Amino acid sequence: MIKPILFTLVFLTTCFAVTSQEEGSSKNTAYFELLGKGIYYSFNYEREIYRIDEKLAFNGSVGLSILPGFTDIEKSKDRLFPFEINAKYSFGKHHVVLGYGTTLWKYKVLDIKIDNSNIGLAPEPKLKEMKEWFAHLALEYRYQKPEGGLMAKIGISPLFFDYMANSAFTKNTNTQFSINLGIGYSF
Repeated sequence: MIKPILFTLVFLTTCFAVTSQEEGSSKNTAYFELLGKGIYYSFNYEREIYRIDEKLAFNGSVGLSILPGFTDIEKSKDRLFPFEINAKYSFGKHHVVLGYGTTLWKYKVLDIKIDNSNIGLAPEPKLKEMKEWFAHLALEYRYQKPEGGLMAKIGISPLFFDYMANSAFTKNTNTQFSINLGIGYSF
């Protein structure tokens, strides 16, 4: 589980390290986020997409989180892939970030097929892969030097889930609030 995550981070870091420095400012950030858009945690890579001036820039990020599945009959893994676009307003090494994104959540549930062919028998449960998308917002404070190095952040992330059968998400739109804490490296 750790090897694919480390490989992905090293690959992304290597691919963009060549073009990361322009006029002394860092454009790439790899970071670990606790809670937030990855539900429990996520490893993320962020890249500056467009800079308006020395104060305002737009970034895109992609992440990965792997969690143990919640099924009893067989071990499974839930995978989350958060994507985000954000605007970063800078005051030197202090930043305010406002972002919007979506997370793809792949998980497995028990699927018990009952029809006329097995009506008198004990049905055999199997795992069925499901995919859900949920939206999130982010409002964060970041400490990050323009030339790169340590990045630390704290913020709030409302998560917006659609209706999900057999869950606590029974409304058309369900909101959960989460804080997020992150630490990483900018280059």
